Amino acid sequence: MLAATFVVLNIMDAALTVAAMNQGGVAEVNPIMRGFLGQPGGVFWVFKIGVGIIFALLLLLFAAKYPQSVKRIFILLVIIMSAICLFNGIVLLRI
Repeated sequence: MLAATFVVLNIMDAALTVAAMNQGGVAEVNPIMRGFLGQPGGVFWVFKIGVGIIFALLLLLFAAKYPQSVKRIFILLVIIMSAICLFNGIVLLRI
């Protein structure tokens, strides 16, 4: 459940970032993702969602051996991504 929440929050982050950029918001803070925003087509979406899914799957591979550690990592990631989405939402409302 935490892995799915992490991936959904990554998708929300991407959507809020694109919406803010389309309304004249400040450029993406993450320099790696900023480079992908300017690419044609769905490169940004594929990279953003793909990295989130791959990272979640890699963590899930370790879940059987280190269940508590993986759970803590996912909780931390969900908290961080929730804060990022909240920040992006606030920025979007202010534009």
